[in-house]
This record gives sequence, C-alpha cells and structure tokens, in this order.
Amino acid sequence: MSAIELKSVIPPQPSTERNFTTHLSYNESKNAIAYPCGKSAFIRFLGEDEDAVVQFVGHATANVNVVRFSPIPGSEYVASGDDFGKVIVWSFLRDEKTGEFETKIKAEFEVLAGPISDISWDFEGRRLCVVGEGRDRFGAFISWDTGNSLGEISGHSQKINACHFKQSRPMRAFTVGDDGSVVFYQGPPFKFTASDRTHHDSGKFVRDVQFSPGAGEHAVTVGYDRRIVCFDGKTGEFIKYIEDQDEPVQGGLFALSWLDATRFVTASADFTLRLWSVTESKCLQKWTLPQSLGHQQVGVVTAKDDQIISLSLDGTLHFFQVGKEGVVKSLKGHNKGITALAVNPLVSGSFDGRVMTWNSEPSEMHSDHTNLVLAIDNSKHPDYATIAWDDTLKVSGTAKHQFKDQPRVAQVASGEGVVAVVTTGESLLIINSFTGEVIQETKLSEPATAVGIGKQFVAIALERSKYIEVFKASDLSVSYKLPTALRAAGSYISFSPSEKYLAVGEVMGKITLFDLETKEIKTSRWAFHTSRINAISWQPSEKEDLVATGSLDTNIFIYSVEKPMKVIKRLNAHKDDITAVLWENPETLVSAGSDACIKKWAVKFE
Repeated sequence: MSAIELKSVIPPQPSTERNFTTHLSYNESKNAIAYPCGKSAFIRFLGEDEDAVVQFVGHATANVNVVRFSPIPGSEYVASGDDFGKVIVWSFLRDEKTGEFETKIKAEFEVLAGPISDISWDFEGRRLCVVGEGRDRFGAFISWDTGNSLGEISGHSQKINACHFKQSRPMRAFTVGDDGSVVFYQGPPFKFTASDRTHHDSGKFVRDVQFSPGAGEHAVTVGYDRRIVCFDGKTGEFIKYIEDQDEPVQGGLFALSWLDATRFVTASADFTLRLWSVTESKCLQKWTLPQSLGHQQVGVVTAKDDQIISLSLDGTLHFFQVGKEGVVKSLKGHNKGITALAVNPLVSGSFDGRVMTWNSEPSEMHSDHTNLVLAIDNSKHPDYATIAWDDTLKVSGTAKHQFKDQPRVAQVASGEGVVAVVTTGESLLIINSFTGEVIQETKLSEPATAVGIGKQFVAIALERSKYIEVFKASDLSVSYKLPTALRAAGSYISFSPSEKYLAVGEVMGKITLFDLETKEIKTSRWAFHTSRINAISWQPSEKEDLVATGSLDTNIFIYSVEKPMKVIKRLNAHKDDITAVLWENPETLVSAGSDACIKKWAVKFE
C-alpha cells in the first residue's frame, strides 16, 4: 500500500516575547527538554536521540504558554497550559514499528479565564499548581486527574508569573507575580500562609521562583528589580539577599534553575547566565553572550552532568557546562511560521524575516529581512537569494533590488537563478535572483493572486476574471489566456518539468491540471483538499506523473496524472497550514508549515 511516512522533524525553537519569561522543563530520565511554540507543545530529546521530537497539538486554536514534565522518574506524563486558561495533561509513547510518537490526552480542565503562565507538579505527580491571569482568580491548586480543587491561591492583585511546589514533605508552595509580591502556602489542602511585599521593589515584576531540590531547604525568587531573594523553604520566612559585590547584575532577571541543593543558575536581560552559591551568596561562574537584544536570556533549565540550557530572546537554545567557558553548542531555528522553502541544500524563511541555512554545521540563522519571506533561490550555494515583504531582494543578506511596490507573490525558476514576482502595483517582473537585474517587466491587465515560472513560460492567476494567463518567459509581450476560467481565485501555480502540464491550485482546495499543448483541461478531479492550496510540487522523474500538494487544511496529498482518482494521503501533516511542499528526491518529500516545523517524509509506493 502506498503511504507517506515521517522520516524526521526539524522542530521550531521555543516561543519568546520581550519582557516575558519562557519557562523550560527538563526530564532527566528521558534526557529531554519541553517548551511551547505557537499552538503546539514540543519535547526535544538530547544526546544520542537528538533527532527524536514529540509535537503535541491538543490545544487546538490556543497558543501554548508553558509545558512541564511530571517529576516522577520514568514518567511519560506532561502538563501544558494555554492562552485560553486550559490545562491539558497528556502522555507520549513511541511506536516501535513506525518510530513516530503518539500523544494521548489524559485530562483537560478550564482552570483560568485568561492566559496560563506557569504550572508546577508536586513531587508525587498527583497535584498541579496553575497560575496566570483571570477575571476572578489568578491561579488554582488542582488534582491533575479529576480537576478537584486542592486549595486556594490568594494574596495577589495582578497576574502571577511563576509557581513552584517544594519537592518533598512537608508540602509547601510559592507564587510570584507582577504586583511584586511573593506568596507562601502550606498544605494540602493549600492555604495562604504569608505574603512578602517588601524584599522585591514594589510594583516591579517578580518573574520566577523555585525551591531547592531534595529537602527544599531554600526557595529563591528573581525579578525585574535585579534582586535575588532567598526564603526558608519550610517556613516561608525571608533569609537574605543573594548578591555578590564583585558581580553586580546589570539587567532584570527572567528565570532561575537549581543545579543541586546549594547552587542555582539565573538568566537575565544583561545577556548573562550566572551560577550562584546559596550558602556563600557568591557568583561562582558566569557566561556572557554578545550584547544585542536577541541575546537577552529569558529562560534557563539545568540538566544532568552539570549542564545548563538557556534560551535567548531570539529563540536560540544555548548549552553550557559548569567549569567550562563559552557556549558548548547552540540550537537555532524558526519560532514563527515558515513561509518559504528550498531544498538541496535546505534553506527556509519565516514570517518574521528570519532565514535558516540548514546545510552548514552548525545551522546558521540570518536576520536578513524585517517581514515575511516570499521566495528563496538556493541555486548558487553557498549564496542564497530571498524576496520578502520588506520590498527587497537580498543575496545572503545583502540588498540587490528594491521594489517600487510590495511583492505580492513570487516563485523561483528551479536551477535557473531567475525569479518571477507579481507586485501590488500589478506588475509582473522577471528578475535575476543573484544580481537583482530586472530581465523582463510588464503591466498586468488586473491583479494576480499566484505566479508560476518554468524555463520557457510564466503563468499568473488573474484575480477578478479567474483566468490563467501564460507568458513567454523571454518576452512578456507574448501571452495567451487558457480558455477555461477557474471556479475560485488561484492560489498556487506549478509547471511540470517539461512544461507540458500546468497545475493550478485554488483557494477552495481544488486543483486543475491544464495540458499546455492543447490548452485544454487534463483533469479537474484533484479535489480532495478542503481549503486553500499553498504548495504544488512535481516529482522529479521523466514520467511527469506524481504531484505533491499541501494546503491550509494541514494535509499532504500526492495525485497522479495517469490515474486522477488515485491519491496518497497524509492527513494532519502539520499543526497549522502547510506552506511549502518540495521533493528532495523521487522518494522523499520536505514540507514546512505555520507551526514552524520542517518535516521530511518517506514516500512508499505499491
């Protein structure tokens, strides 16, 4: 039986937001980290199994804000919270046959009437503390399996940013918030015991709190006021400030994570990670990244073997080793929807103007544009050309052409170093991708919603009349319209390798295949998609038979020219809409989507 099977995933980086903490979670038994990105929760394995990725998509239309592993050794349970106040407890298990991970929802609850900012498991893996924003309350203590209340969160007047359970008996908990207060609870059932509003500056955000591991002798809080405050883990009483006169903190503190019972790491806006001794109140080691906004450290988690993983504002995960200087390694990538893709070698561009070149070791991140990347030409590796909504064509980050009007749609002629662009000013341009020289230009009779280019021809989908107009690539004054109009606006156009056929996708999900020799419709039966066609790619073979398609409906289909009703399906290939599908070779597809993932698929034929 024909099938499309997942080979590998390039996962996105964690979501970040300026002036906010992104909480990371680490599972020692799995050697994996968990984090949110967009509407998905991700688990990324480290070490030998670093290609393995879990993507949980159960939050549907809400952005995920926090993902936390259960603390029980060997447990495969995870809790995640979203923008709509929902908490989902789910499990992940690897299918031994396919190697793909299956996720199953174990429980879900509407906990708050606003975004959830943090979740903490108790050491028994039975209770959850959930905090964030809400109309009537800012958090709750609940049983994860029933949702029953296990106490009350009070003492805050504004959003709660973080919470943590003491990981031993007697059971205690802390919460910290935007109002500058640190609140201590005893339980179960958990009750307000004390509130500290004096040791962090009034009105300054307190961003994170954690008990020391094991006996939980200490609890430490950090905040916007650059203060590190130490409390007694059993009584909640203030013990001391942790500060080193020789190492003043120069920026607001976003997060902390304990390495062991006496040492913890802080991440701050001054681009620095610091390792502290709680007993000596001394900075033991620090790591400073280059001073740029993207290198603000907004999240941190400690791992086994004295390893530290930090998160930069630009989404990069950096790995550090206690006792060693500098970054051991970095994981870079997208954390916004991918909008453009090229293969052989793999290059991708995203909604925020970021470009990733994946073939280099390590992968390189380029902030080439300030807006959505429309098209990528990688035919002159290691150089690459990109066109974006910031009205520029750039080669490896250097501007080569400035558009008079914003590019609306663009497509690269495979291997030709040429790109076709339709602008909002209703112009069609053929441009040399690597010099920026305009080779051909013509004014269109009406706006166009899609463009396709081959070696000989250029085609556009006209917005109002719904006709397809085909131009001679070497002379745009020569053109003709295909006699049959589309039923809906065209959204993607793709020539077959010999340019005998032209596949045109519509916003309603239908694909019409034209025979350019007869100018007639070859087939109109490719209608399995239910929404906008975003990608069409012809399999590289002399037969010109198989066509892969991707859509807003999240599905990948492979259609056959010879057998129009035969289709190979991969449903729900991405969490959000699929934005690109390309054949890497005759047996491998590469897809990208608004979930910021890049996935490789093995296509197995009968």
